[in-house]
Amino acid sequence: MAASVNAATPFTLGNEDRIQPWSLELERRTQPWCPGDCAWAVPFVASYRNGTERLVFVGARHAFHPNDPTMRAVAAGFTKIQARVVIVEGFPTAMGENPPPLVAEANRHGTPDADEFARGEGMYAASIALMRGIPFVGGEPTREEENQALKAKGFTDADIAFSALLGRFSQALRSSEIPDTSPTSLAKVYPRLAQELKAPTYRGGWNLDAPSLDEFRQRYRDMFGVDIVGDDKFPLRMDPGDTTRHGQQSKVNMMTRDRHLLGLIEQQLVERRSVLVIYGASHWSTLSAALEERLGRPKVSPFL
Repeated sequence: MAASVNAATPFTLGNEDRIQPWSLELERRTQPWCPGDCAWAVPFVASYRNGTERLVFVGARHAFHPNDPTMRAVAAGFTKIQARVVIVEGFPTAMGENPPPLVAEANRHGTPDADEFARGEGMYAASIALMRGIPFVGGEPTREEENQALKAKGFTDADIAFSALLGRFSQALRSSEIPDTSPTSLAKVYPRLAQELKAPTYRGGWNLDAPSLDEFRQRYRDMFGVDIVGDDKFPLRMDPGDTTRHGQQSKVNMMTRDRHLLGLIEQQLVERRSVLVIYGASHWSTLSAALEERLGRPKVSPFL
């Protein structure tokens, strides 16, 4: 019988020395098919085989529309492998296999009442897994584990809230939900971002109160020396390798998440042999050296 993944399932975290810290330079090097500055990733499917172990890693750019290349990459990932487990970004492994709240979200995918979370590629993948009778599991540490790692390095709730909001602003701009960082665009999207920050952790929230938009803009000015309004370097400032407090925090948090994900992938390769991963393309870049060391060079198919 295949081993299950649940809150009591221990596994060894990935060794930090095997994980490459994220940077735009790393992303350009590991994803050479990505055009320009690689600020807007091209989805891809990376297929590995080593003996009886099979891994397919779908590198996503977060998407919410059925015709997006990410959705085509997810569908292709399922055709490339007879997966025995699907690892999905955005919720903790500790919730167990097919956690009921996420099954409910996956069942809303493609329905008229689906919100952004239910429309995303993660819930699309979960809905396919359910239809095929394949268990799905989250690839994230718990928010408590992330908080512990961040606070051990001196970061506060205010730091965490700001960085989370900054990331969501970046996503809103890149997805064309807002056309720019004008006061009108920021005022339009900020209430939703503040609500998401307060959301339950399985929906990607931090259960934190958001600062006011004016407070957010002031913190941005203090950190980057310019107002986010009219900043032509946004969202390229979203580099965890930068030297600001936001960059330092992002680097710590990405490493925490990547160590967890790598450990989970390797555990499931041992126990189930056939693993499908649906995750942001940046995580593949940081894990690519460790995955290649274990499984050999992948065959990669970009989806333009």
